[in-house]
Amino acid sequence: MSVASIGESHAERFLGKICLAENGIGYLTPVELQGEAVPDDPRIWFCKNSFNVVQVRVKNFIPGEVHEYDVSLDSVNLKDGGVHNLRCKRCTHDLQVKRIPKLGLLGLIQPPPWGTAQEVDVMLRKLQAAAGLFYLVREFVRDPTREEAPLVAFAPGATRDVAKLSADSEVLNMFLDRCNIFARAVDSQSPKLRLHECAKPRTRGILLKAVLEIKMLILVVVEHLQGEEGVFNSRQLQEWTNFQIEIHEDCLKGGVEAQYKTNEPSWESLKALVCGPGEHPEANKNVEAHLTAAGAQKVLNECLNNINNTVWPRLQQKSQLADLKLPSLDFSSAAGGAEFKLRHNCIWMRAVETYLFDLVHSSQYAKGSPHGIADIRKQVSRPDLALKVLCPSIALDKAVKDSQAELDTLLAEKAERRRSGVGTDGINFNPRNSTGMVNPGENLCASNALLQLLFSVQPFAAAVLDAPELMTKDEPSSPSSRPLQGDAGQLVGGLRRLFSEMSHPDRASSCARDVAAALYGKELGSQQDCDELWHRLSSLVEDGLSGLAGKPYGALQKAFELLFTGATYEMRLKTQIGDSTACGFAPVGPDREDAAKKPFLTIPVQPGNKTLKQALEEFTSWSSTGGDEVPWTQERFRRIPPFLCFASRQVSALEWEESLNLTRFVVPASASMQKSCYEQSKALQLQSELRDALEHLVPARRSAAKANAVSCRSLEAEVTKLADVCQHLDAQLEPLAAQIAELERSIGDGFEELALEDFLVGAVDAAKIKSVIRERLGVDNVKLLADKLYDGGKPSETVAQLVQGTGACLSQAEADAMLAKLKSRWEDHHAHMFDIHGIVLYQGLGQWGHYVAFIRQADGPFLCFDDEQVRELPDAAAVRAEIAERGSEGLPASVRMVVFRRRITPADSELAPIELDGPQVSAVANGTPVNGTKRERTDCGGEGAAGDAKRPRT
Repeated sequence: MSVASIGESHAERFLGKICLAENGIGYLTPVELQGEAVPDDPRIWFCKNSFNVVQVRVKNFIPGEVHEYDVSLDSVNLKDGGVHNLRCKRCTHDLQVKRIPKLGLLGLIQPPPWGTAQEVDVMLRKLQAAAGLFYLVREFVRDPTREEAPLVAFAPGATRDVAKLSADSEVLNMFLDRCNIFARAVDSQSPKLRLHECAKPRTRGILLKAVLEIKMLILVVVEHLQGEEGVFNSRQLQEWTNFQIEIHEDCLKGGVEAQYKTNEPSWESLKALVCGPGEHPEANKNVEAHLTAAGAQKVLNECLNNINNTVWPRLQQKSQLADLKLPSLDFSSAAGGAEFKLRHNCIWMRAVETYLFDLVHSSQYAKGSPHGIADIRKQVSRPDLALKVLCPSIALDKAVKDSQAELDTLLAEKAERRRSGVGTDGINFNPRNSTGMVNPGENLCASNALLQLLFSVQPFAAAVLDAPELMTKDEPSSPSSRPLQGDAGQLVGGLRRLFSEMSHPDRASSCARDVAAALYGKELGSQQDCDELWHRLSSLVEDGLSGLAGKPYGALQKAFELLFTGATYEMRLKTQIGDSTACGFAPVGPDREDAAKKPFLTIPVQPGNKTLKQALEEFTSWSSTGGDEVPWTQERFRRIPPFLCFASRQVSALEWEESLNLTRFVVPASASMQKSCYEQSKALQLQSELRDALEHLVPARRSAAKANAVSCRSLEAEVTKLADVCQHLDAQLEPLAAQIAELERSIGDGFEELALEDFLVGAVDAAKIKSVIRERLGVDNVKLLADKLYDGGKPSETVAQLVQGTGACLSQAEADAMLAKLKSRWEDHHAHMFDIHGIVLYQGLGQWGHYVAFIRQADGPFLCFDDEQVRELPDAAAVRAEIAERGSEGLPASVRMVVFRRRITPADSELAPIELDGPQVSAVANGTPVNGTKRERTDCGGEGAAGDAKRPRT
């Protein structure tokens, strides 16, 4: 049905006239608005094509009557609009109908098509500016006393995305030109938007029209672009995706389709409100009183479909189906009707108790709680009349009566509990009742990802929730008076609020802007690296909270240190006395307190590291300082936290492992193993230097040869010398590679191994060790034996072949004894395992991109937290596939943080750090003063250089 299809009553002709287009030719296509910023009274019908509005305010509503009014059709002004007070001549039905002309805000964004990348960029920029304008004008609509609002993001009272509005002067100027109730105002602090005569009805009306036009402009663009992602390049697509996430959190909450009724229902509701039903008043009364058996059967089928399609899946997601049964349409017995009602009632009562009451009281339910409660009552009683038609009984009458009483009691209890603060968070259908985090367009994705990781560490979340309230009267309330303590206090208060909300199972999303403000400081809104925020948080917790009188957050600080902070000590190789070039292997301990226990928060993933094992090995390898007195230093672990974090700050194709074995870094290595590791580091350092030198010398030699050719061979000696040097350096690479390979073989997994015969003594006799193990299997060391027979912590098929296969050569007893030794070795070598806990992914380049967190759950699957969106992935393989899918040439996806969780063994009573012994600060080592000396260090290997020798620590 359309406007053009109305009848010929005077009321219908008036409605047709007021819905004419401005030029009097054709009709508006009004849709009834609903959702964010749309009032319940008056009701708004909005033409999406022309932006004209028909507004109806109901003063007294009389249903079921056909209405007629004394109103002149000539009084309708299509261009300038007008107000029409309609009082029905047949009853007390009373309306105020307004035709409101457009303000002209449709021109804020150029209409499609957007054929070039530049046009798409302009459209996206203006769309975001329009969103900022919506949030700003909406605040004036919400607060009738508000007279001004700042136009800069960090001013008190600033609205969401106002910086994007201010950045587009064309949008702002056009808006001010169309809405002359506003004017710019600039004081000594910041520019503002000032509203004239904020309380006047005319001002209120223009404000409402403006906010609705801006909303519908955004909606029209979003609708147009649905399914049209081909207009975007990769960068624009990411920007568009981020905008959609933001706009659907608020302005278009619930989706485009939730913002208005479609054309036909909209027109039907407008016509019914102004003209009445158009038939005899009794026609719509007591329809259900005349239900036929077929009609009753249809009603019950609809009841079952509603349960199956909506209620049942949500109860299943909440694990609330254990004792529930679906109603049956089997009415072969007299009790069938009563049984249907009892089952139907149990399901709906469970829904109300579990989620439905909270849902209709949340912002997710656009119609409002009174409508929601009425709808609950309607759904609970919906099958009653149909059941009385098909299967009446005294038991059914009692079930209907009891159902009504039970519902009344439950609703009263839920209302009382809600008034006391229980169940105010709405409803949550995220996987595992998890909580997403909104990103209100201020680059909060990095902090959102980091905070999801922190909340997933249960001991830390508990410590935050147990932290006392800040701030006492003795502490400064202004962060500017004590910046670090002020930000630290804001951080803790924000974390307490955030983690409290995230702990509520019905909290679908939360906002961490206050926490982000403490982490980002004055740079809120700019792109931040997750690792930078992690260190800022550490500084606030460890240093900022320490500055508070009485140390009120000592428990929280201790929890953070124990869970996340590791420590190393520095070993040093000093040049032998009397030899300024050679350096024997006699490592000494730290000579300063700060080198004896050096805290670290993350292990850096260096350029060139392909795996986290490589990053771990490089972090603890011997490194050249370039100095003379202390040419080499090494970091060794003193404490390994139960949550071990790796961080990278560059785009890289990092292959992360699902588990890391840190046993070799915990168990003290023998002197020979330490020396082999040192020799390996020296060889690798030399190999790197040789390759670097050749990388520069070979092109230089070629250039010199060309110059020599054109300069009468005047550079012959230099060219020859360069060629000799390159040949000399290149000749060193092959034997050096062989040396490195041999060192790698001897180091193996980093554990000191027994000789093969010593390892197998008492299990396999010497003759079989030679004939079977060494000759048949080709094994000459314990590691190779373990790799072949017990790889992955379980026996391989080769063992069975040695006992039962063709040419069996070991008895079952010998095989069992050998496997027992291999099992014991495996357990010793895997005593300290760490498993993947969380990953932070960065998708983008440089200063523009997006962060996503993947967090492993206790039973194995991962949750993917993409700001407010949460999805479950079954395993690590699915996470790898997701990361690969997110990446592209223009918008690469790279892992920036990886957190491992210590694997708890039966011997562990709690999740605690691994505390290791380390050397004390020594005063003298190798006969050379090391600590407490007044000797001046002027060479590049002096004290300062040695302290910073390893690498920039993160």
